[in-house]
Amino acid sequence: MLDSIIVGFGIAGLNYAEQLRKQNKAFCVIAPKDKSASHVAAGIINPTVLKRYNPVWKSEEFLYHALHSYNEIQKSLSDQILYSKPIYRILNSVLEQNEWSVAASKPLLEKYLTADLISSEALTHIQSPFGYGEVHCSARIATEKLIETYLKETIKERLIIDEIDYSELYFQENSVSFKDIKAKKIVFCEGFHSVNNPLFNYLPLVGSKGEMLFIESNELSEEVIIKGPIFIVPLGKNQFWVGATFNRTDKTSKTSEEGKNWLIKKLQQNLLADYKIIDHKAQVRATVVDRRPLLGRHPKHQNAYILNGLGTRGVMMSPLLSQWLYEYIEGNSKLPPEVDIKRFENHYFRN
Repeated sequence: MLDSIIVGFGIAGLNYAEQLRKQNKAFCVIAPKDKSASHVAAGIINPTVLKRYNPVWKSEEFLYHALHSYNEIQKSLSDQILYSKPIYRILNSVLEQNEWSVAASKPLLEKYLTADLISSEALTHIQSPFGYGEVHCSARIATEKLIETYLKETIKERLIIDEIDYSELYFQENSVSFKDIKAKKIVFCEGFHSVNNPLFNYLPLVGSKGEMLFIESNELSEEVIIKGPIFIVPLGKNQFWVGATFNRTDKTSKTSEEGKNWLIKKLQQNLLADYKIIDHKAQVRATVVDRRPLLGRHPKHQNAYILNGLGTRGVMMSPLLSQWLYEYIEGNSKLPPEVDIKRFENHYFRN
């Protein structure tokens, strides 16, 4: 009998698999062939909220664990997946320059924001007459390369490509079975697909659709991430991720002309370089009404767990969230109440 079944393999499933692998636990991953939202994510690790100049909740803990964890995973893979890159926030006025200076002097932000502004001349093909503010603890994870390489090199024998049929799950007091697989527990890391999971569809997973462009330009710098109205993220080989839109009404992964035109309009506000659009994609992020992740044990089935609701910060947050969930399951540690699904338990019993 296995220790665990992991359902879903985006960035959350990968980080939970890494927790199990490090502890020599026997497990398998059940995931569909279709790519997850993590495959097309920008992969930015950013401990700040640049719209409001606030640190991310528990930013120091999440940042440390993310950088350490991905660096350790990278050592075990044949390819680089972690790229340290500063974020240059475009400043549009003297007022924004002053707001940046004030934010950079705050005790919770001074460790992330550089007080001295970057000259507008630092990047020749970006229009930013009032210069840039720099986030210097940021990085990018090549999420698609990480997921595909990890599957191929680290857990190839543990992957089962299959659509989970919830009607074929059979729970007993100390085990759970799916077809001919039996394990002590099952952990669902399904992203927005969790809305179709009868075990956890009581949770308020709202989802937000994001569309993004992939462009090619030999004039843009590949050394920094640009944050203006949208992000411009270097992917290597003169390719860049541009995005993203934010749509809470459309729950499909279909691209739209409206989304594409909005992205182009925002991109051209500051871009002076020639570029070519090479792809246009969309996915639904797993977001929650209170903007906190979903971790914990099912109210009825004591061997069913969830790791979900990571939203736009999943790359940075999932290593530590995975550790929290593992320690909760295996060591009876308490989950922080902000992420524990017990906060929505009344939704389950109301249904």
